[in-house]
Amino acid sequence: MASVMNVNKENFETEVLACEHPVLVDFYADGCGPCEFIAPILEELAEDHGDQIKFTKFYVTMEDVLENSNEIVEKYEVMGFPTLLLFKGGEVAQSHLGAMNREELLAFVEAAL
Repeated sequence: MASVMNVNKENFETEVLACEHPVLVDFYADGCGPCEFIAPILEELAEDHGDQIKFTKFYVTMEDVLENSNEIVEKYEVMGFPTLLLFKGGEVAQSHLGAMNREELLAFVEAAL
């Protein structure tokens, strides 16, 4: 049973870019209603599809955005939340800004398979 793993700028290279499986990264922030809406859906999808796709979440502070203090946030131009990036072979294969319902998230994830 897989769950959503926390990633940060220290382990991003290893856990996301170097992963042999597709990796979904949920960039989220505190107080973000849409982020809170999709969090349990991502947990469910991780349980169902965690053997095929790694599900991760990356906490972003307002300082990261406003002061460009996080090179990962800056590199992938994360400016709104949630930002979902799906990586394959260390490259962004698809992206989405904003919340999605379960069916939309499932379709987004299954496109990586």
